[in-house]
Amino acid sequence: MNKQTLLAHLQTLKASGKTDVKTDIIVNGAEAGAALEGDIQSLLASAQAGTLPYGLKASTTFSNGAILIDEYDNMVFDDLRRNFPVWSRIDKRLAPGETTGGFDQTAIAAARHAAVRTLSFSGTSPTRSARTRRDIKAIVADLSFTMFDRSVYQQQGRRFGSLEQKDINDLVNACLNRWNTTFYTGDATGTPTQFDGLRSLVTGAATVEDTTSIVLAINDRITSMVNNTTKMVRPTAIYCNAVIQFRIEQELLKMGHKLVYAPIQVGQAVFQVAQMSTPVGMLPLIVDPFNASVAGTPTVYPTFIVSEDKLSWQYVEPLGASGPDPKTFEISLANDLDQEYKTVMFGALELLGGTSHHYRLNIEDRSTVVDPSA
Repeated sequence: MNKQTLLAHLQTLKASGKTDVKTDIIVNGAEAGAALEGDIQSLLASAQAGTLPYGLKASTTFSNGAILIDEYDNMVFDDLRRNFPVWSRIDKRLAPGETTGGFDQTAIAAARHAAVRTLSFSGTSPTRSARTRRDIKAIVADLSFTMFDRSVYQQQGRRFGSLEQKDINDLVNACLNRWNTTFYTGDATGTPTQFDGLRSLVTGAATVEDTTSIVLAINDRITSMVNNTTKMVRPTAIYCNAVIQFRIEQELLKMGHKLVYAPIQVGQAVFQVAQMSTPVGMLPLIVDPFNASVAGTPTVYPTFIVSEDKLSWQYVEPLGASGPDPKTFEISLANDLDQEYKTVMFGALELLGGTSHHYRLNIEDRSTVVDPSA
């Protein structure tokens, strides 16, 4: 087969609308070797049928004594998030049942002044009330493998490693990814399958306008929270978006100060986390991309002052598998040769002291840096 004949075949393919094969296959020399002619004819037949053998791509190049095809790096580049700061920080405990539940003490017995000899007074009792019950919700991820797909991949030599096990392990990360989003935005009223997140549970809130210092707004709010003669309030962390940490650092630099960084363990890793000086000491700024902005004019970044000892994930262990992390199960199928896996976690977010121990600041984005000392 000479070059002109091959090009004529390719023009025929182009005219027939076959767009899955390029028409610029190159043959160097006036005539392909006889040993290649059968291969070329086979490839053309495959192209006319709309298929190509494995490994042959649109950029396949034919030359004397060689057929050049695209190859791939054996490493699959993967920079996906598998670290979740809040999940690693908050308390996790077994739920009492299909709902969370408990009691809050709202007051202790009251004392008063009395006559020294009679000590007479009318007694008062401590007061307690039942907390709002929150239904346990489920987060699931599943994955199936067909016998054919696994067989082909094995026959090809598993060039990219054990992708089956990697994908199964990532079902856990898929559930935690969903959990971290719902941790902030969950709304059981609007979406009954979700658990309530911080935006629903933290009832105290204020807007920090773009002309107001973020540093002063946070410190003023913490001061108000701890000046409580009835309850012992001591926030332990600030959950914010990276934009807010950057804005805070800009404000501190205006005053000649800067954020202090200290090592904090998150899961198996240790990170340098910014610490902010507040009326209760240095509080960590837990930067979390899942704590996303709210679109508007201007954009608003919900920032949470939290007492983490009053925040917990109450969970039910799937089929008794111990621990709060998502659990993966292999599902029996009618076709035993295929495989299906399901990963599940059950639980609800429990926030104690929502009106006094936690607060939400809706911080407006700003184009200029506000000087806290001005």
